[in-house]
Amino acid sequence: MTLNKSVLFDSDSLKNFHKRIFFSILVFIFFFTSAFYRITNISISNYFDDSSNIITNEKLTRGNIYDRNGLILAASVNSKSLSAKPFLINNADDLSIKLENILNIDRKILKKKLSSNNKFIWLKRNITPLEQQRVINLGEIYLEFSNETKRIYPFKNSASHLVGFVNIDQKGQRGIERFYNKSLINSEDVNLSIDINLQNVIRNNLIDTIDYFRAKAGLAVVLDISNGEVLSSISYPDFNPNNNNDFTQQNLMNRVIQSNYEMGSTFKPLTVVNGYDYDIINPDMIFDVRKSVKGVTDHTRYKDDGFYNVEKIVVESSNIGTAQIALKIGKNNQKEFFEKLGFFEKLNIELAEVEKPYANPHNWGDHTIARIGFGHSFSITPLHLVKAYATLANNGYEVDPSFILKENHKLKKNILLKSDSSAYFLSLLNAVIVKTEFTGPRVKIDGYNIGGKTGTSELIDLEGNYYKDRNMTSFIGVFPINNPRYIVYTAIEYPKRPKDSKQRMTGAVVNAPLVKKIIFEMIKILNLPSSNENKFLKADIKEFYRLDYAFL
Repeated sequence: MTLNKSVLFDSDSLKNFHKRIFFSILVFIFFFTSAFYRITNISISNYFDDSSNIITNEKLTRGNIYDRNGLILAASVNSKSLSAKPFLINNADDLSIKLENILNIDRKILKKKLSSNNKFIWLKRNITPLEQQRVINLGEIYLEFSNETKRIYPFKNSASHLVGFVNIDQKGQRGIERFYNKSLINSEDVNLSIDINLQNVIRNNLIDTIDYFRAKAGLAVVLDISNGEVLSSISYPDFNPNNNNDFTQQNLMNRVIQSNYEMGSTFKPLTVVNGYDYDIINPDMIFDVRKSVKGVTDHTRYKDDGFYNVEKIVVESSNIGTAQIALKIGKNNQKEFFEKLGFFEKLNIELAEVEKPYANPHNWGDHTIARIGFGHSFSITPLHLVKAYATLANNGYEVDPSFILKENHKLKKNILLKSDSSAYFLSLLNAVIVKTEFTGPRVKIDGYNIGGKTGTSELIDLEGNYYKDRNMTSFIGVFPINNPRYIVYTAIEYPKRPKDSKQRMTGAVVNAPLVKKIIFEMIKILNLPSSNENKFLKADIKEFYRLDYAFL
């Protein structure tokens, strides 16, 4: 039986078939369009609604640290770090051997990392370009590189204690890197007050002195009295911030702000100006230094008849004489003056490592008063002493040390009671240089008026006992003494007598020549003119006081 074709393909059936096809296409187009619109809408709206992701996902470059002249002391550079996917590595033994030669890491450490089941592990951060290329040549697909930044310190050890360093994640750990971490993370630069050229030459001279006297350690500070800016601050031993393998407890310690010392005879001018400013002593008073007072003795026999006026007590550095002045001053006045100088508090400076003085405001009897007078039984940091001398040389207006270059420096309060106390203080420092047999000639520079004071004190062990054979020698200088601008301080821990010398290790022998070298370098680098003033500005104080003998 033959079928009729019109039955199979009648017009109504064909139309219905076309309708179903067309309807299916419309449904497909509708869903496709809806899906496409939805995906596009989400993508675009997310882009504009949360455009901050573009910024926050970008890692800001850490700010730079500069010296006062714009030389870079710390900067960040792009680097690569090497990681691995240990759970996919099957040849840990062979690969660890190859990587040991490239990365300079023990194969046992590498094998332990590569044999783990971790999905990700760091092998070495901040690798060199040569290391990267040699790893690439291995052809291991499960070793990967990441873009990172590395902190570099072009001047290495020279300013290490000030600049500090960062950890592997670029977070500041010490120094300015630590104190200004938030600012530096936000790409803000920091400008220090130090002159790196001056810093370098002073460091070299300090190391030469330490080596010559086979000393344990040393430090040097230069401060601008006019604004408190620290032009140089060195603590030695130091470290290379580019290499954390160089870090030890000893070389990480910044002795300028962290170590507390008994300052020895550098305290004597402070004691005298304390008594003078409080109208307790006057320059013409005479003291008998022939016999000990409260157990205090002098290292050398008294000169002439043993009756010293105040200036001679400072010039000859008499412990006995200074102890008598301190006893006249008394506990309350002594403590009050030290409070004015800031000897009981941490310094307000830009280094978080700063330590508070070990000064004990209690148990302050006559024996302690006498010993504090000549720089024993009371410990402060070197920068505390520098601040005190700067303030007293600055007509009594407080000087706050700073490691940051600042445009505006506000004048601080005046801590002195009398208008001529500062001039009297400077006259004592000048007398030490022009009237001493040993100190003066070792620090004098023609054309530049310098004043200062030496110091020698016994070092203390970890148990709080004095070493019998270990001293700290020091010298603090002010110049020009007729118009004070700079404080220069150096201290040397445990200097030993050179084989070709029979001299006792004192501030005059060890530190005065070093300070002379430092000032000479300052004259050259800072282009300091010589003084045209041959006459030293002295306080005319004798007319106000009659001769007064004070036997104690």
